[in-house]
Amino acid sequence: MAATSGPRLDYGIDAPRAVFALVVLGAASGLAALCMGLGLPGLPGGLAAATLAVLAADLLAVAAAFLWYSRAGKLRQRDRLLDLLRWGGDETVLDVGCGRGLLLIGAARRLSGGRAVGVDIWSQVDLSGNRPEATRENARREGVAGRVEVWDGDARHLPFADATFDVVVSSLVLHNIPGQEDRRRAVREVARVLKPGGRVALLDLRHTGDYVRVLRQCGLADARRLPAGFFFTWLFPLLTWGAVRFYRVTGNKGGRSTGTVSVYKSGNLVTDSQRPTQGGQLPI
Repeated sequence: MAATSGPRLDYGIDAPRAVFALVVLGAASGLAALCMGLGLPGLPGGLAAATLAVLAADLLAVAAAFLWYSRAGKLRQRDRLLDLLRWGGDETVLDVGCGRGLLLIGAARRLSGGRAVGVDIWSQVDLSGNRPEATRENARREGVAGRVEVWDGDARHLPFADATFDVVVSSLVLHNIPGQEDRRRAVREVARVLKPGGRVALLDLRHTGDYVRVLRQCGLADARRLPAGFFFTWLFPLLTWGAVRFYRVTGNKGGRSTGTVSVYKSGNLVTDSQRPTQGGQLPI
């Protein structure tokens, strides 16, 4: 389905308060360095001024990098992350922490007969303008509204039955969960709702090694961590003094589907025990 013509889609600014703080601190440090450099009375100069100038440049560079990521970089990362997955077009996809629909809509565009479901707690600290209405509007503009559903949901307690989704994706979400055990719980939830043989693809900037370990414990034996590109995995850490390093995490859930496995259809969870006999209709 072709995207609806109109204004460019707005997927929001990531970590808007952090970006604002970086700009303010960078500007303040630059102004202080300038005053010191001019030799104003009562202010140190020389090394102190040079140090503040370097700090100001670094803070403003990090702010600019995050703004660029929010407007252009995350679109590239979205496509490269989804390219890592095998697509048939009929998958049921879950986007954990869907925000304004970046991955959710990207996945929906790759579907012909499947569904893309997004869950979020709608925090505007982590993403500007983060509202379900904004997600639905973006889906409408991209022409995929009929294949997209948006739910309220916490990554630590996903509102879906076991083995519901063929694909689970997430981008820059899990690191926002405070506490290692809660993050691990969220990763276990990702594995829980994934069907046997299902695929997972995550992008994050911290804790990715731990995600791999937890996924392997949950039956995704081939889970691995991949660099997200030179700028994101190697240059970003230099700008942020090692605080931010982007990696992609992928894996496949081993085993074959046996016993009771949930099927997702238009907002309802249906188990194998509810499947109709041949010629019947799957309840919706």
